[in-house]
Amino acid sequence: MTPVEPDVAGLDPAHILAICAESSQDEGVQGERTRDGVRVRMPSRRAAWEASAALGRVGYTAALVGHGAARREVLVPGWNATRLDHRLTALRATMHRLADNPLITATAAVRRVAALPVSAATPEAVENILGESRVQLCRWVDARAGICAPSPPVVLPADTGTAMRVRAASSCEQVISDLIGRHMRVAEHAVSLFGTLRQQMGDGRAQNAAVRRAGITFHLNGRSIAQDSAPLMRPAAGAGRSDAQPARSPGKPRRGAEREFPAPPGAAGPAGPAPSPGRGGPAGQDFPAARPSRRP
Repeated sequence: MTPVEPDVAGLDPAHILAICAESSQDEGVQGERTRDGVRVRMPSRRAAWEASAALGRVGYTAALVGHGAARREVLVPGWNATRLDHRLTALRATMHRLADNPLITATAAVRRVAALPVSAATPEAVENILGESRVQLCRWVDARAGICAPSPPVVLPADTGTAMRVRAASSCEQVISDLIGRHMRVAEHAVSLFGTLRQQMGDGRAQNAAVRRAGITFHLNGRSIAQDSAPLMRPAAGAGRSDAQPARSPGKPRRGAEREFPAPPGAAGPAGPAPSPGRGGPAGQDFPAARPSRRP
């Protein structure tokens, strides 16, 4: 990824390039700051379309530029307040899903380990399952709320209202990152417990006991991230109403969570607003059974 200088008008090229690189899984994307905004060169037309869609979901105004086969550049002239509002709604809803169901990743990971013969449940196999669980969880977040860049924009737009939205989105991304980390810590502890408990009782009882004990351990370690982030879960002034509901007790997953959590990535057009966060995609009880195609 070729860095370009920060844009004094409110665009952070490094943040834009990070979104484009993640959308295409190509670290070689290049960009430059022009008088019209930040222009990013993608390896193909399809990659440019996907980058434009990803940037739109994050809250930017983005459009394909060029002609014919050369139409593989994306121009980002600025932020879009309406798209930022859509994204804030999606981010808050995603935060609630993660906070409401802290045991769902552990449950799925333990089930996958339990499906292996005891001789095949090696440390390497378990590590692979946990790694794939993290990737699948991150992909679910990307599909619901847009790509979360490794670091927030260091340059903010001059408009106060838009800058507030950008800051709020970055704060939500950090909370989501913390919640994913919490999911994975619970999953790792549950899988470790299951390895010991399956030697003492049947696999079914061992699975339930491992997940329950892991949940208790982390619940007793302090206040939940959902409680700490309560102000972020309320709509910001001027950002519209969020459709998310108050967080539930972390010890009790919401009914039907396994059928919608996590959803597979969906396709989004480059010019449209973010999809409604209230619609969950299909997911089975064996999540995350599918082998991911990319890393977070």
